[in-house]
Amino acid sequence: MTKLAVIGGSGVGDSEVFEGLEWKAVNTGIGYPFGIRDGVVEYVERPDGVIFIPRHGRTKKYGPARTQYAANIVAAYELGARAIIATSAVGSLTDRIKVESAVVPDDYIDESGRDSNLFGKGFIVHVAPRPPFSQSLRDLVCAAAGSVDWTGGFHNGGTYVTIPGDSFGTNAEGRKRAQYADIVGMTACPEASMAMQAGLHYALIAFPVDMDCDANHEGGTIEIMHRMRDSGNVKQFFDRVIPGALELAGNPPLLPQLKGNIIPHSTGQCDTEQLKRLAEELKARYC
Repeated sequence: MTKLAVIGGSGVGDSEVFEGLEWKAVNTGIGYPFGIRDGVVEYVERPDGVIFIPRHGRTKKYGPARTQYAANIVAAYELGARAIIATSAVGSLTDRIKVESAVVPDDYIDESGRDSNLFGKGFIVHVAPRPPFSQSLRDLVCAAAGSVDWTGGFHNGGTYVTIPGDSFGTNAEGRKRAQYADIVGMTACPEASMAMQAGLHYALIAFPVDMDCDANHEGGTIEIMHRMRDSGNVKQFFDRVIPGALELAGNPPLLPQLKGNIIPHSTGQCDTEQLKRLAEELKARYC
């Protein structure tokens, strides 16, 4: 069955899109690269093959700085998804981008300091992230998001700067980042890079919940995301993007960012059986 994964947080997982589904768990075998992880990822799956993976765990046990990014990507692959649509609550760094808008970034800057290596050893992927997202999937996300009447409007394009978390930025950091980025968040990296290393089509839609300088989790992130959920806009977006995204996932084209950039020295040296399987599939497709 063709499958599509959605990775997101508050306001997405508890929306009507994934309401009333049975929670299941998959053991990905991934226990790195930071902190103590169990490698178990909880998810729900719709009858049409759309999987929702809560980025921070079902009980939100992992903050952005310690989230199981690698495990979430491997879980999507192990469950049969070949495309991922990610959502991210972000801060706006420019007056042009309003709170309660939707932004589909076309580039990112990684200031997270996180290890983005997915495979560990034996299998090297030199991703060429120009662009850093799947163009095919991003086009579908833009078409769907552009047809929704977001309160703050819609923006096709923008640079997402990923900060380490879990702290918000200082005033000085905000002024600095506003010189070279449009939105600021804590989760796009290394998630986007790991998805591409796995050969999965990945695109991201960001929801500005503050103007960066007034960032607040309860009064900003949660309140705004619930407002966007309750307006029906989040459901409208997914209802419109899912059919095309599922079709893409069923017959995913090769990612140009990976062509000629995989060094399959020894897939048997990969850290887990799941990664070995993934490496063998990539080797067969790209080498």
